[in-house]
Amino acid sequence: MWPLLFISIITLGCIFERILFWFNLRNENYKIPKLILKNYSVNNDEFIKFLNKKNNNPYSQILIDVFNSNFMKEKDFEKALEVNLINQNNKLNKYGNIFNLTVGISPLLGLLGTVLGLMNSFSFIDLGNVGTNSKEVTGGISEALVSTAYGLMIAIFTIVFLSYFNSCRKNEIISLRDFGTRFQIKYFNNLSKSM
Repeated sequence: MWPLLFISIITLGCIFERILFWFNLRNENYKIPKLILKNYSVNNDEFIKFLNKKNNNPYSQILIDVFNSNFMKEKDFEKALEVNLINQNNKLNKYGNIFNLTVGISPLLGLLGTVLGLMNSFSFIDLGNVGTNSKEVTGGISEALVSTAYGLMIAIFTIVFLSYFNSCRKNEIISLRDFGTRFQIKYFNNLSKSM
């Protein structure tokens, strides 16, 4: 039971952090991409200062990396954008391994608790006296089954949030890719005008 409690506390803490992260990111993402496209101009220094003010946002992080490379070819820009999207995907999937581990190991720990509980309750059976230790045996069996139920509840609870976070991450990557394409068009249009 103790390992299940330990895993559930860690997982719950990670879930709360991800909920806050996605809530804050969604609130920012209604404004940031429009502000970035609006403030972009040929003057890169001012624009990079603007991006550095918003550097905790994935949109700004991608463009800061792209501008530090100063691309002149669209192919190079696209490659850098793709690499940055992969990095952002990894950052957005924070605690994904913990959630996957919890989903996999919680039912197994619950099952282990059941097996150990059943072994313990069977030790109360006195073969010569039928029915004398029935309370200890049935109490041990019901206690043993509780650990399996807890393990399954923890796994199911984690799967629900893991699915939600994966959906948020996929939608964010789609939005980032769309933004990157729009910014690429604007970037090379401004570059061709300045030449």
